[in-house]
Amino acid sequence: MHRFVHKAVLCCLLVTVTLFIPPASWAESKPLEKMEPITVKAARGVLQLEKLPTSATVITRQDIEEKNYINVEDMLREELGLDVLQNGTLGSSTTVFMRGAGSSSTLVLIDGVQVNSNTLGSYNFAHIQPDNVERIEILRGPQSTLWGGDAVGGVINIVTRQGTSTPAHTFSFEGGSFATFKETLSSRGKFDRLDYSFTASRIDAEGFSSANENNGNTENDGYNNSSVSLRTGLDFADTRGRADFIGQYIDARIDFDSFVFGVGMVDGPPYTAQDSYYLAAPVSYKIMPFWEISLNPNFAYDEVQSRNQTSGDSTIISRTSTLDLQNNITVGDHYNVLVGGEYQVRAGENISNGMDRKLDNKSAYMQGIFDYEDSLVITAGFRHDVNDSFDDVTTYKFEAAYRFKQTGTRLRGAYGTGFRAPTINDLLFPGFSNPNLQPEENTSWEAGFDQTFLDGDVSLSAVYFDARFENLIQFDLTTFRPENVTRATSRGVESTLKVRLPYDLEVSANYTWNQAFDTTTRTQLRRRAEHKFHANIHHWWKNRLHSLIGVTHKGKTVDGATGTDPYIVVRAALDYTLDKHWKLTLRGENLFDEEYEEISGFGTAGISGYAGFAFSF
Repeated sequence: MHRFVHKAVLCCLLVTVTLFIPPASWAESKPLEKMEPITVKAARGVLQLEKLPTSATVITRQDIEEKNYINVEDMLREELGLDVLQNGTLGSSTTVFMRGAGSSSTLVLIDGVQVNSNTLGSYNFAHIQPDNVERIEILRGPQSTLWGGDAVGGVINIVTRQGTSTPAHTFSFEGGSFATFKETLSSRGKFDRLDYSFTASRIDAEGFSSANENNGNTENDGYNNSSVSLRTGLDFADTRGRADFIGQYIDARIDFDSFVFGVGMVDGPPYTAQDSYYLAAPVSYKIMPFWEISLNPNFAYDEVQSRNQTSGDSTIISRTSTLDLQNNITVGDHYNVLVGGEYQVRAGENISNGMDRKLDNKSAYMQGIFDYEDSLVITAGFRHDVNDSFDDVTTYKFEAAYRFKQTGTRLRGAYGTGFRAPTINDLLFPGFSNPNLQPEENTSWEAGFDQTFLDGDVSLSAVYFDARFENLIQFDLTTFRPENVTRATSRGVESTLKVRLPYDLEVSANYTWNQAFDTTTRTQLRRRAEHKFHANIHHWWKNRLHSLIGVTHKGKTVDGATGTDPYIVVRAALDYTLDKHWKLTLRGENLFDEEYEEISGFGTAGISGYAGFAFSF
């Protein structure tokens, strides 16, 4: 009966979305709003997105509002080159694999704060909210030259919003399936030289069983999340300087099921509670017209408390303190030089088993950029890291892109190296560690093109990448400890297509083909899908109504002796602006009630629907 009601509600939602898309005779054909150029902070803020030679995607604020997802992790599921894996209901641990590299090889930044766990190595995307996010920058391929270790697969940088005009405030509410409710209060604005942006939100959900219900598990795993995000900024010295304070606090708790050896996931009373805060106080100053210096002291703290009926209670603390100094120097009309250094202390502590370790790292980096008349861009850079636990490491990267203005064709390519040191858990966790692990090394190259037609109404891009890993670190399900895979290869093609149609319709699609395998055994690497496809159909009507239908396909994966089957899920979202104060939202997820898994043995949401509103004042 429960599933029948959900299906009926979602079918009504889909019909409603369809009816709200006016026939061609009603619509007013007009060009879509042109976005302002985006300077990519994940590339150290020198080049705009359209000039970057490396493969990059930016999820804008408009994308976030139109897609109407509840979490950042859901936005990432649609993107090129990413495998997003969640082990259960809303709030369950969520990690990202990029271009076949491990989850610990994707560096995650929040306004320049490195937030990867020092014990696990990866970042848990389950709790980060999109409410105060301006954009999400994704750089694919090794970025160790600019960001050091943990950036072998790439970088995901989350940039928070900045107040820009008269103060305005918004209260929003959404409720729906699995007894899910979210309330958000936000305010942002600017007073002369001072600006601010603030958001506070709360999520409560009864959820569903993280252990797959098909295996006889029926207990719902509840979730709650209280988050606060603040960004304040002050322009000084006639706008030659700027100082910011950025803070993010998350208090989350998820009821979770237990893992029993030989059985798998089963219903149980355990829970996990996480407290996180991320602080940054970046300051930039233009010393001379050609020389800008930036200093970013920042701190990341995560404390995870968990209770498990088989392994007992545990408290794990991760702390990262970073001081980053960056110089941007302009030499003439076409040259930029980026020179900087970083000092970082990373600490991990597991109170229940006495594990406590600090890692100290010092680094220097430099990158030269040649940008000639919006046609030719060439970059070359290197970085040297001095770590107190491993030998010194030098990485480098070369990139180039050339635009043929007459045809709208842009060719680009990159060649670079990266590395990742074993995590504290990899080396020290009692019973599940391997003190003999070697750092993971990567050599990667890519070549691709971007093409536009019909004055930009049609855009197409494709890139081939090839990454070779030495000593890839992967958890072995037979020894239950991390091991170095002697050699591994990840190669593939990433392609996108976007078409603007008459009557304010837009179709966008992307496809990722990725072969990631152990070169020695010729077996597929764990949890990496070879095929992934996503498409969205958008429609806008009179600047008041927006609707979309999205389709995601993901191919099979292997995970030791098990794995996951291919699946297709369909969603729909709608928002309607009544006036300058009110906006209504409606969305449906997994409209055809597909039964699927992202990780073997863990459940996923069936057909579900959500409705809400936003009131601005």
